[in-house]
Amino acid sequence: MIINYNNKNIFVFSDTHGKHRDVIVPEEIDIVICAGDAVEDDLHGDEYDDFINWFSSLSAKKKIFIPGNHELSFEIDKSENIVKAMKEKDISVMQNSIDDCDGVTICSIGGDVSIADEDIPTDIDILVTHYPPYGILDEGLGSTEILNFVMKSKPTYHLFGHIHATAGQEVKFGKTICRNVGYIK
Repeated sequence: MIINYNNKNIFVFSDTHGKHRDVIVPEEIDIVICAGDAVEDDLHGDEYDDFINWFSSLSAKKKIFIPGNHELSFEIDKSENIVKAMKEKDISVMQNSIDDCDGVTICSIGGDVSIADEDIPTDIDILVTHYPPYGILDEGLGSTEILNFVMKSKPTYHLFGHIHATAGQEVKFGKTICRNVGYIK
């Protein structure tokens, strides 16, 4: 999915499950973001090699990776070598963080992260998570923590994946455009 925000072309996708080479990423992209489930993690780390090589070869100036539920190494704190390999190829790994990407403020949080309301930033342009917010294109499997974050931070966009049945769909929630950026074959 492509969005143009603050004169930046941003391409976001998720849920390729090892089929990332089938994704057609336009050449004129400033920022490319994978919102998780790029691989089927077998806890050995080598399945990331092809993804890292492909992702780092894309023409975008900024490349961001946000782990999903299939990136098991990240969930059990066994991702040190994977993160190192990504950083060596100029891929930023975002987990519960905010980054200013050349004038576009991008934030990522996990589905189980509880943040006190007073600590939720309100100057986010784009929120990217793997999981959807509860009740929005989620098939009943969304995160209440992410929903609370969206309600408080009111980003212009909330981009997510995880739910294959709603891939490519979009709804407006208040002033936030919520879109499932899951890969559609």
